[in-house]
Amino acid sequence: MKLPSLEQCEKNELAEHEEWVAHSLKSWREELANYSPPDLSPRNRDLLMRLEEAFRKRTCPPRINLLLGGLAEDDYRPPRVIERITATDPTPRNYWPAITPELLYACEDALAYVEPVAFCYLVPAYLRQCLQNPGLGNHTVFYYLCSSDLTSSKRRVEPLTAAEREIVTHIVNERRCEQLFSETLYDDGLLPWEYDCFLAEGRDPGDKYAIAEFAEMRALAYAEESGFLNEES
Repeated sequence: MKLPSLEQCEKNELAEHEEWVAHSLKSWREELANYSPPDLSPRNRDLLMRLEEAFRKRTCPPRINLLLGGLAEDDYRPPRVIERITATDPTPRNYWPAITPELLYACEDALAYVEPVAFCYLVPAYLRQCLQNPGLGNHTVFYYLCSSDLTSSKRRVEPLTAAEREIVTHIVNERRCEQLFSETLYDDGLLPWEYDCFLAEGRDPGDKYAIAEFAEMRALAYAEESGFLNEES
């Protein structure tokens, strides 16, 4: 039996990728068509405006893996195939609000595989979905922002500006408050810069209970400063 050439193998890889993407986009397009997002709360509307302003100038250079070139399902593919996928990725690179919701949902795991500059470009797009569609948000963005793997999370957020970090902190604490006061299981990880504050207090970096308590205290302080409880009641 004659084996396929290397070129044919790469063509097959690309065809498989394109089929997967088309199927995922179609599924999420149908899902979103049947979803009725709730009206934006005043708090979410304010956070959304501040998010868009803080990340207004954030872009992503060409030839850096974005959504399609950073998918988990592409991680094992040959370098030349990944290069081709990246080159043909239609994701807007100069204006993140133009990224379609179905592309964000279909490629949610890409956040684990893209480079820091791409990660920081995609973060506001995913956070926007969480604010606009709380019942259908891409909530894994919070996991990648507050990962227990501090080395990875620090590297991912390194390109963020002070203004960008500030609004990310607000949105993370808003989520903590919503989960804390609704008595649901809530995320107890820390943003990398919060973890630095945790260590500066002489805390044990391996004490998960202390980390969870620190996250809860951050949420409570945010609730008081931002008037979260007054507006929720």
